Amino acid sequence: MMWVALFPGQGSQAIGMGRFYYENFLTAKKLFKEAEDSLKINFKKLCFEGSETDLALTQNTQTAITLVSCVGWFCLKEAIQLRFQYAAGHSVGEYSALTAAGTLSFTDTMQVVRKRGLWMNKSCPAGTGGMSALIGPSPSEAKSFCKWVEKSSSFYPLQPANFNTPSQTVLSGSIKALNWAKEHIKKYAFSVPAKLIPLKVSGPFHSSLMQQAFEKMSKYLMTIHFNQANFPILQNTRALPVKDPLSIRNELAKQVKSAVLWSDSIQYLHQQSCSHFIEFGHGKVLSNLMKKILPNAKVLHFHSLEDIKKIHAEINSC
Repeated sequence: MMWVALFPGQGSQAIGMGRFYYENFLTAKKLFKEAEDSLKINFKKLCFEGSETDLALTQNTQTAITLVSCVGWFCLKEAIQLRFQYAAGHSVGEYSALTAAGTLSFTDTMQVVRKRGLWMNKSCPAGTGGMSALIGPSPSEAKSFCKWVEKSSSFYPLQPANFNTPSQTVLSGSIKALNWAKEHIKKYAFSVPAKLIPLKVSGPFHSSLMQQAFEKMSKYLMTIHFNQANFPILQNTRALPVKDPLSIRNELAKQVKSAVLWSDSIQYLHQQSCSHFIEFGHGKVLSNLMKKILPNAKVLHFHSLEDIKKIHAEINSC
């Protein structure tokens, strides 16, 4: 049996996230305090009882998601002896995966992610960029559609940002291009019915409009110490496993302006005979994507004491 740790990105946040860990594990209390001391942010208030508006701010969202995901990882290690063969994180979730693999320290991760969120938020003028989910068409059709929109509308850029499932691709770029695409989508000859759904995000993440954030991240990551990973991480930019610190650092900088190859990453893990997945952090966003990628995969969670029993039972059944 091969186990994979999965860590979600933006879109998984909600008020109340992390409360279960905090109320049941001393490790969680220590990590919350460490994060609060490091960043001077009241994460208990932000995560447990803050406003959705505050939590939705990119710099807050990314740090809160990373905190809760890392806390979940370390709390499960406290509760269960389980060896993982791989880890993968969606977008900012890759930082949680790197922390789980021992590549980045928890404090460094929180510092990097905070800066990442701030720089991504400032990389493009407010209101000029966005993201939309294209539902139905294949990844190749999504790429062709973006090129068609750019050519037909003369609005640039529009690029695939997240290849989430074989039938869901998030597009990112100019808000003018996205609006034009929404208005004219029926004119494009897709092979299947298609829907384009605008997403509530503050910018065109994982697109060329994040160039400024990429440049800042490239410089800042050179100041951070990276360890050899304890187990392979599936990187967003290549959907291939990596343990080498230099490769991890280089691709991590590119990640902010490159597409997240999530579906390909999961397919790679399937080809390696990975059978069991645990989604850490809050919610079931990745589990829902998994149903579209590998419907028969065993995906577990760690959101309650009952979940610990389920994980124990799965371990003992093999």
